[in-house]
Amino acid sequence: MRGDEKLAERERRVISLVGGGGKTTTMYALAEIFREEGKKVIVTTSTHLQTPPEEIRARNIEEVRSLWKSDQIAVIGTDCENAKKSETDGQKIAEKSVRKMSIPEPVFLQEVLQEAEVVLIEADGAKHLPCKVPIEKEPVIIPECTDVIAVVGMDALGKPLEEVCFRKDLAVQFFNTSYKHLMAEEDVAKILSSVQGARKGVEDRKYCVVLNKCDDEIRKERAEKIRSLLKEQSIENVMITSYENRQNELKKYFIPA
Repeated sequence: MRGDEKLAERERRVISLVGGGGKTTTMYALAEIFREEGKKVIVTTSTHLQTPPEEIRARNIEEVRSLWKSDQIAVIGTDCENAKKSETDGQKIAEKSVRKMSIPEPVFLQEVLQEAEVVLIEADGAKHLPCKVPIEKEPVIIPECTDVIAVVGMDALGKPLEEVCFRKDLAVQFFNTSYKHLMAEEDVAKILSSVQGARKGVEDRKYCVVLNKCDDEIRKERAEKIRSLLKEQSIENVMITSYENRQNELKKYFIPA
């Protein structure tokens, strides 16, 4: 292996985002932060991701390089058309098909991993709900992953578990409670600190937490309580983000002065 290849391998960051609602927004915010730092940035998924605008989509390594050359991020993945289904009164109703991508082809992904400096991967799904408890095969963290970001929406607090937790049956078992249980700070901290929760599959990788949607003082105060609870579990890297401060908070952690 050449020296520059060793350097690239050592410096490359492969960041997987897991947990509840806000992963995609956080991922693209990070992509912009790293792009502004002059990094070669890839956005992709190991599960599913909404198809991006064509101007930042790349279907092969040449298109990736072209986007990087023009100071853009590159989004990669395999097209898939899934008709969502929901149940109403026992009847399955097909909803409008949503354009999504799945994990890139293995050869393409490996090509990208050889050249990218930052790879951001949406590695979990939550159906837009603020928190979740993963099933056995979740999240999908690739071996090359160096960092894991767990995201939780603070809009879960004070609401019934059944309304805000994806995999609600698992969540009832995880908390040993009822579907009507109102989510509290201690519950969010438990999800974020447990290897049956958001830390599942993290192992010895860097781990940090994003407490998302802290758009008023009450949510910020409650997020600070969660931060304190996590610190007791030796989880020090906790970002409290809102619509207004997201970029600054993420940048403080990922691009320290």
